[in-house]
Amino acid sequence: MAEGIKRLYRKIEGLVLTHGLYQPTRLILLLLGLMALRALGDDIWAAFSGDTSSMFFPANDRYADFIKVALSYQDIFTQTLADKAYLNHWPHIFRLYLLDNPYDLSPENLAAPEMLANVTNLHLPPFASLLYLSCAHLIAATNPLVAMLVFWGLYAAGGVAVASMARSHMGASRATGRFIAFAALASYPALWMLNRGNLAGGYSALLALAWLATAVSGRQRWLGWVALAFAVNLRPEPALLVLLELLGSGSLWARFTRMAIPGAISVVIAAIAFPLAHALYPLYTLTNVQKGLTIYHFRYIVSDMGDEWNASIFMYAKGVLMQMDVRPRYSDTVAQVLELLALASVALVAWGAATRRITRCELVFVVTALPAMFVPVYSYYHIVEFLVVIALLVADLERNPPHPTDRRLPLLLLTVLVMSPLAGSYSNGLLDALLMLAGTIYVLRPLAQAALAQIAPRPTPALT
Repeated sequence: MAEGIKRLYRKIEGLVLTHGLYQPTRLILLLLGLMALRALGDDIWAAFSGDTSSMFFPANDRYADFIKVALSYQDIFTQTLADKAYLNHWPHIFRLYLLDNPYDLSPENLAAPEMLANVTNLHLPPFASLLYLSCAHLIAATNPLVAMLVFWGLYAAGGVAVASMARSHMGASRATGRFIAFAALASYPALWMLNRGNLAGGYSALLALAWLATAVSGRQRWLGWVALAFAVNLRPEPALLVLLELLGSGSLWARFTRMAIPGAISVVIAAIAFPLAHALYPLYTLTNVQKGLTIYHFRYIVSDMGDEWNASIFMYAKGVLMQMDVRPRYSDTVAQVLELLALASVALVAWGAATRRITRCELVFVVTALPAMFVPVYSYYHIVEFLVVIALLVADLERNPPHPTDRRLPLLLLTVLVMSPLAGSYSNGLLDALLMLAGTIYVLRPLAQAALAQIAPRPTPALT
C-alpha cells in the first residue's frame, strides 16, 4: 500500500512540475477549479437526493461568529430594543440574532456555570472582546449592515495591503502578490471565514502574514513584532510562528531575544485591553472569563457543539468513543496524551530550528498544522491561518523553482488540499486532520531520527 501511495504521489508530482501548477496564476485556477467542482457536485447531489447541505455553514447561522456575538451584548442595545427601530430597518436574520441569541451573557447564567445552560463569549481574550464590543456599539449607533460594511471592508483592505507588503518583502512578482490577495480574500477557507463571520481569525491571519513577511526580509522587524503580538491577542495559535526566529542569524541568545519581544508586546496589549473591555462591558471580569471558559469547555469540547467542521485529531478520539458507546465522548486521558504529543512535537521543531535542521517552509507548515490538529475545537474557518503557509511556499517556489523530490512540493500539495472543499460538515475536518498529520510526520520524521542519533550511545572503540 505504501508503495502504491508513493507511485501515485510521483505521478501527481510529475503533473505539478510538467504543468507548472506551483506557479501563482495556475494555482489560483486550480483552487477555483476544485471549489467549482465541489459546488457542481453539491448541486447534482441536491437535485437527486433532496439534501441541501453544502460546503458552507447553514444560512440561518451566517455571520454568527461576529454579528451574533456582537448582538449578545444586549445591555448595549437597551435603546435599540426600546424604540423597536430594528423592526423596520434590520434584515430578518439580524432581528433574530438580537431577540433570540444563544450566546447568553446574562449574570444568572454566569452565576451558575455548572448548569451549563447556554454558550457564552466571555471566554474571549481582551483584545478580541474589544473588537466585538466595538462592533456592538457601531450596530447600536447605526445597524448591522453598516457594521458589516465597516469590518468586512477593513478585512478586504487589509488583505490587499498585506498581500502587497508580503510581495515586496519576499521579493516576489506581481503574480504572486495577486495570488496572496486571492488566498486572503477568495480562497475556500477565507470565504468560509467571511461567511461564518469569524473575523477575529481572519484579522489574526493577516497580521501573522505581515509578521512573516518582515521575518523573511529582515526589514521592519518592529512592525512585524507588533503585528504578531496583535495576532496572538486575537487568536493564540500564531504564537508558535515565533519559532521561526530560531532560524535567523546571530547567537542563540539573540534569537531567543527576538522571540521574546513579540511575547512581551502581546502581554502589554492584553494588559491595556482588559480594563478597556471591562469599561465597555462591566460583566467582562476575570471571574466571568473563567466561568465563560468552563461553559465553553463543556459545550464545545465535552459536548458536541464543536464537532461540525472540526479539523482536530480530537474528533477521531470522539469517534472511537462513539463507536464504543462511551459517554461522554471526550476523555481527559486521551486529551492529556494528545497534549503531550503536541508539546513533544513543538519541542522537536524548536530543536530542529535551533540546530538548523528544518527549513523555513517546513517549520511554518508544522507550527500552523499543530494547533489545527491538537486544539480540541479547530473549526474550518480557522484554516484561514494556512494563508501564511501557502503564501510562503508560492513565493519561495517562485524564487527557487522546484525539482523532482523537492521537499516543498508535498507541503504545497497538502496545503492546497487542506484549503479546498473535500467533504461534508463532519468529514471535511477529519480529512484535513489526516492531511495535516501526514505533512507533520513528513517534516518531523527526519528530525526525530536526527534527535535519536544525538542521544543514542556511541559504541566504544575496541582496544588494540
